[in-house]
Formats: sequence, C-alpha cells, structure tokens
Amino acid sequence: MRVKERRPGDFILRFLFDVIGLESLHFGLWDGDRTRTVGALKAAQDNYSRFLMARVPAGAKRVLDAGCGSGELSERLALAGYDVTALTPDAYLADAVTKRLGDRARFALSKFEDHEAAQPYDAIIMSESCQYMSHHLVFPRARKLLAEGGYLLISDYFRKAERAYYETAWTASEFAAKLEKSNFEVVSSEDITDATLPTLEVCKKYYGEMVLPTIELLRDLALSVIPGFVTWPIRVALNKELALAADFLYRKQPEQFDASEFKEHLNYRVVMLRKR
Repeated sequence: MRVKERRPGDFILRFLFDVIGLESLHFGLWDGDRTRTVGALKAAQDNYSRFLMARVPAGAKRVLDAGCGSGELSERLALAGYDVTALTPDAYLADAVTKRLGDRARFALSKFEDHEAAQPYDAIIMSESCQYMSHHLVFPRARKLLAEGGYLLISDYFRKAERAYYETAWTASEFAAKLEKSNFEVVSSEDITDATLPTLEVCKKYYGEMVLPTIELLRDLALSVIPGFVTWPIRVALNKELALAADFLYRKQPEQFDASEFKEHLNYRVVMLRKR
C-alpha cells in the first residue's frame, strides 16, 4: 500500500489543481500578455508545453518524461504519437497522472535515479525536475537510459551562485562541472528567464489573496471544534504541527514569488544535450 507523506507543499498542489484549476506545475512561457490572471497563466503553461514539444529531436520515438508533474506534457507527447513513459516518485501526483494518461502511455512510480527500462530511450525530458534529483547521479543515469546518440532536454532554473534561495536548484557552476565530465555535448542552450517571471507575479497575487486566507480559515475551524474536555497536551501538539508549516507558508513560499529577487539570483534555461 502506498503511504503518502504529508508535506506543506502538498496542500499548495491540491489548491492549485482542485481550486485554481491549473493542469500543469511549471512556470509557463509568457508571450507579452500583460494580464496577470489564472487564465493568462494557463495560456502561458500551454505555450511552454508546446515550446518543449517543438524541441523534441526529429526521429525520436521513445521518450521518458522524467518528473512528469501532472502528466500534461506526457499526455501531449502520447497524443502526438510518441512512445512515452511518464515518471514520478510522488504518490500524490501518481494518482492524477495515471488517471489522466489511461492506457495512452506507460507510467512508473519511481525516482529517476532508480528507474530501469527494458529498452533505451531516444530522448529524456526533465521539465523543472532535474533540480530534485541526486545531482551526482543525473548524468550517469541518463547515459544508462539513453540510446547511443540520444538526447537529454533539461528545462529548469539555475542559481547564479551558492545561496539559500531556491536551494534545490543546481548552481550554474555545479551544472557546468558535472556536464563537463558527463560525456554529453551541448546542442543548444536558451535563456527564457524573462518569459517566465510573470508567473511569479500571478502566484504572489493569488497566494496572498486566496491560499493563505483559506489555510487560516481551515486552521481556525480545526482549532474551534476541539472539544473543551480535550487535554492541553493535544492542543499543544496540534499547535506544534501547525508551527512546522508556518515557516514554509509565511516565509519560504512568499519569498519565492518575488520576481525581481528570482531574476537577480537565478536564470531559467532550456538546455539540449546529446549523448556522445
């Protein structure tokens, strides 16, 4: 039986999917639309998926969507005729992905570092997922899973220097050092930072106006229904659990929605690599 680990971020994901109605988790790619609405964000995410689809190398048939998120890109790839495997280690997302894909694509509940395949892939896509993998294993595992001459498409944001901000992201220097030893060659590299920043503005707006008030309402409701005869240790334990999430909800998450801070310390790159 799969046990779903509870994390503060899971509540944010559920809010984005079930309340806001987003179909994807990535930043999106904005094309000049100045409106900062959920509808505009959905259009930007659609642009981003089509942008990645256009970069799948000609002749590729077997594709691994490594860290498939909601499965939206995997579904597009499958509908376009690719032989797709959607991969995620997240049990919460797994249910949504398998329901979405049906029998149109394969699905694997696994970390990329542990994934095995009966046949090599022609291309591996990592859309905002590379940063969450064991950095020292990404290139070796990709080499093992790819056919000769296969491609690795990494679309993600990178820190310009070591800093405790978006700390899961690779630093550019670390990425360059590991790439140099990987025996992959760089086919192309694009910086799309400016086209992703409006997403942070939308997130900041809706997080402050909808997400936090909803969480606070649910918190107050939960505390109000505890019967008076419940002993104080239980109340203390509940407050401690809420406190564990507070740092994430009120400090870490809001600072990640600061577009100017993001641009100062990170850049968003789309890098195509080829196995030599």
